[in-house]
Amino acid sequence: MKFIVVITILLLLQLQCVFAFTSSLQTTRQHNSNNIMLARRSTEEWFVQYLNLSTYHQKKIYSRWPGAADSIERLGRKRLHKWLSFFLSSEVGMDHNQLRKLILDRPQLLSYKLSNIQATTSYFLDELGLTSYEYTKLLNKYPSILMYSIDNRLRSIVEFLQNECGGGETTSWRKIVYTYPNIFSHSIEKRLLPKVKFLCNKNNLGLNRSELSLVAASFPPLLWVSEENTQSKLDFLSDALDLSTAELRTIVVTYPQVLGLSLDKNLKLKTEFFLDDASSNNTTFNCGLSQRQLKEFVLYQPALLAYSLENRIKPRISRMLEKNIYL
Repeated sequence: MKFIVVITILLLLQLQCVFAFTSSLQTTRQHNSNNIMLARRSTEEWFVQYLNLSTYHQKKIYSRWPGAADSIERLGRKRLHKWLSFFLSSEVGMDHNQLRKLILDRPQLLSYKLSNIQATTSYFLDELGLTSYEYTKLLNKYPSILMYSIDNRLRSIVEFLQNECGGGETTSWRKIVYTYPNIFSHSIEKRLLPKVKFLCNKNNLGLNRSELSLVAASFPPLLWVSEENTQSKLDFLSDALDLSTAELRTIVVTYPQVLGLSLDKNLKLKTEFFLDDASSNNTTFNCGLSQRQLKEFVLYQPALLAYSLENRIKPRISRMLEKNIYL
């Protein structure tokens, strides 16, 4: 009987130890879970505070990068601080506002290796010779450029600008790089090279290398706007103003931005305003110029076609007519 009692007591003691261990293990797990949640919350709060992100900013980041919360937890404060500090360093020269804009535009960049970003930075600053100001301007306009391969994309585009567009080593290809960095999003074979051939074709504009260099530097988007878009405007200007190929080339080289104007909402409306005469059904006043007169005006000042019709051209013409001054 005593033996049974002893055995029972021992079993009860063992069960008590098991319960105590289980309870301790659960407490430890709960404590670790709480610590993880606290660490996660602290990292997110630090990140938000570091960039001075508003609620709107946070929603924008999470909408553009659905995995942002988990990624920020995984990256950790130390790595994030090192990543962000690089852009704020004297090497890059961003301020907090510029850095915040970079993150808001492309939050996924936070997950990119800092070594890759440093290599891209070195390429633009050291190899191409951009200033910190130019590089910062480039990043704020097109942050996705940090995702491109240096050898497979960046260097090939720059060499294209230098060689195919007559940029050479001393002209303004650098300005194209930092003012229109989205050029790096276009394929050389499918978009840029065919467009250069189109512009240099004698059946179109017949630009030489020097003229192509001037056009590309003044209005880089002309290198990737579709051939159909460009051709429609060339045809319209040629017909509306009775331009020869040489005259059309002169206008484009002098003011290539004319080919960036809307055909229907800009070029057609302005030429109709300048050319309509008093006998037309136009219910508003017009200039009544002859085709020859308008042609001479545009050849002398191609930017005339870019001026606002309602805010600049019409008010000035109206004022001239009030004073009995006629074109």
